Amino acid sequence: MKLPLRSTVIATFGLLSTLLPVSQTAQAQRTPHRGFVAPVVFQAAGPTADSIRGTVDAFRAVPGFETNNGNNPGPLNNGRREINWDGGGANDTTDTPVTPFNVFLNTRGSQFTTPGLGLSQAPPSGGPQGGLAVLFGNPTYGQIFRTFSPSRLFTPVGSNITEALFFIPGTNGTVPATVRGFGAVFTDVDQPDGSGPGAKRGNRGASTLIEYFDQDGRLLFSSFVPASPGNGGLSFFGIVFNDARIASVRITAGDVAPGPNDNRRHDIVMMDDFIYGEPQLLQ
Repeated sequence: MKLPLRSTVIATFGLLSTLLPVSQTAQAQRTPHRGFVAPVVFQAAGPTADSIRGTVDAFRAVPGFETNNGNNPGPLNNGRREINWDGGGANDTTDTPVTPFNVFLNTRGSQFTTPGLGLSQAPPSGGPQGGLAVLFGNPTYGQIFRTFSPSRLFTPVGSNITEALFFIPGTNGTVPATVRGFGAVFTDVDQPDGSGPGAKRGNRGASTLIEYFDQDGRLLFSSFVPASPGNGGLSFFGIVFNDARIASVRITAGDVAPGPNDNRRHDIVMMDDFIYGEPQLLQ
């Protein structure tokens, strides 16, 4: 069923910031196996990192999320995990695409997969392998994407889909887990709803979408990610439930797999920081 929630939105000089509680059309599971309580939604978009920083920091400051647990093993009762894809600092290498992406499986309790060729960390351009511009054979990618936390972004190759699973940190993926919330930063989301009434004949499918599922694979919530049209804009979208019920997340970044030019026909989107609640044992 669809649950319309009420929202308060401020739009100023191209910056979109949504206050809490927020409204947009959410898709909840059709037959909840426990009472459904709508999550708190955090979203913002704008031309620079400062445009979204306040919303990202508010997400980090959710009660129970305040502590960044880093690489500490679990289970832990509270806190959050963060992945910024930057390798501890000014890392400008481009990683060979791989799936499953298990770099943070043991240390931070998350595994990422794609139906494409693999997932890669890369700067927009430069470094010994040339970054996204060389990875996708498209030199324009060196100019149209901006990082939230320098200097690398995260992307699927051969697909625009990334899926996340959660585990207790320190168990090397042997103990499945759920989280209270998950949020992600995106760069260059130009089309929040996929298209206008023009060439695509009014198709309102999402350009960049996050879907959240419970441990039985049932949809808990889904929403498009807000846009900041123009090259290099940054967007953030995240939700928090009052308990740890998110077992997996599916991200559709842009409306086509990276490779083509970013234009009115193709919305090419890259990802930056992932932030999620401390993984908890399944209940």
